[in-house]
Amino acid sequence: MSTLLVAVDNSTIARKVTQLACEQACAQDAEVVVLCCVDASYAGPGSTWVIEAGEDPGDFGCALDEQNTAEAAVRLALSVLHQRGVRATGRVVAGESAQTIVAQANEVGATMIVMGRRHLSSFNRLLKGSVSAAVIERASCPVLVDVRAE
Repeated sequence: MSTLLVAVDNSTIARKVTQLACEQACAQDAEVVVLCCVDASYAGPGSTWVIEAGEDPGDFGCALDEQNTAEAAVRLALSVLHQRGVRATGRVVAGESAQTIVAQANEVGATMIVMGRRHLSSFNRLLKGSVSAAVIERASCPVLVDVRAE
């Protein structure tokens, strides 16, 4: 059985990517692993938290919001996949997006990565870099990038 890794975030692009993943999973009789990456500084339970005097407790609200948003994005994708009868599980993993996507694809033995593209301006692409381009460059399996605009 093949496994598709689907990278999502909390955007309208992610909804299109989830639909594309449904189509691919049905066509390939594949199971799906839905992945949402969060910044490592927002790592949740299971990671070591070092708390220092003088930290603003309000800062932790941002980390909790980031984790909750990532979990909601994964759960939304899972509900769409399950409605279509696709076997799927989800993960929220802390780390740099491209590295984490490729590492998770390798870990689950993905036969394909399905992801979207943010349509960055030339300046932002230069400044931030393209996650989809970095994944394509590093992945050991095919990468299907949904390039449809929002």
